[in-house]
Amino acid sequence: MTDKKPFAWETAIAWKNKDRIVVRGYDVNELTGTISFAEHFHLVLKGELPTPEVGRMTDAIMVNMAEHAMSPSSATVRFATSGGAELNAAVAAGVAGIGRLHGTADRPAELFLSVARRADEEGLADAEAARRVVAEMRAVKERMPGFHHAQHIRDPRTVRLMELSDKLGITGRHVTIARAMEDATEAVFGRRIWINGPGAMGCIGLDMGYEPLQLKALFIVCRSLSLCAHSIEETAREKGWRASSNSPMVQPLDLSMQGPDHYDGPADRTLS
Repeated sequence: MTDKKPFAWETAIAWKNKDRIVVRGYDVNELTGTISFAEHFHLVLKGELPTPEVGRMTDAIMVNMAEHAMSPSSATVRFATSGGAELNAAVAAGVAGIGRLHGTADRPAELFLSVARRADEEGLADAEAARRVVAEMRAVKERMPGFHHAQHIRDPRTVRLMELSDKLGITGRHVTIARAMEDATEAVFGRRIWINGPGAMGCIGLDMGYEPLQLKALFIVCRSLSLCAHSIEETAREKGWRASSNSPMVQPLDLSMQGPDHYDGPADRTLS
C-alpha cells in the first residue's frame, strides 16, 4: 500500500485552486461573457469549443426542447412541489421522470447508429438499411424511438430543427437515415409516421458529433429550465397537496377522485 499515491479525483474536465478555475484548459473568466451557454455545454461535454454552426444548432435545440407544457417530467415536478419538496429536490424528481418514453433523444440516436452500422456491415445503401429496419420493427410490433408523437401526430418542433440543420450545413448521414426511415413508414405502415422532436434532436445531434449519452445530457440540461419554472409556479399559485376541495377546479388528489366508484379491486372483506 505504501507505493500508492494519495487519492485525488482525476478528471480532464476542470481544475481549481485558491485563485483560478479552469475548464477544459480555459480560464472561466475568459469564457464568461465571451461564449454562449450552448457553446459552454459543448466545451464541458466534448472538451472543445464548437464551430459556429454547431454552437448555433446546439443553442437552437436547447430553446426548442426546453419547454413542452405538461409532460411526465413537469407533472412530476408539480406533484413533488405540492408535497413540499424543495426546488432542487422537485427538479430532481422531474429529471427522474425522463425515461425511455419521454425526452429520449439518446434512444433514436442509437437507432440511427444501428442503421448506419447495418448498412456498412451488409453493404447496403443507407436508405435500404433504413427500410429493412423499419419493416422488421413493424413486424415484431417494436416501438420506433424518435417517431410519432401521441399529442401532436406531426411534432411541430421537427420541421424547424430539420430546416435549421439543412441551413447551417449540419445535415449529414444520420439526418439522411432518419428521413429515409420516415419515408419507409408510408409503405410499411400504410401511413407516414413522422419524426418527432427527440428524433430530430437525435439525428441532428449525431451529425454534430454528439454521442447518444451526451444528447440525453443536452435534453436534461435544457428541460431543467422548464422544471424549475413549473416548480416555482406551483409554489406561487397552488395550495399544497393538490387536494383542496375549496379549489374552483377538481384537484388530482381530491377525495372525489379516490372513492369506491374508481376502485376495481376486491369487494369489502374482513379478516377471518
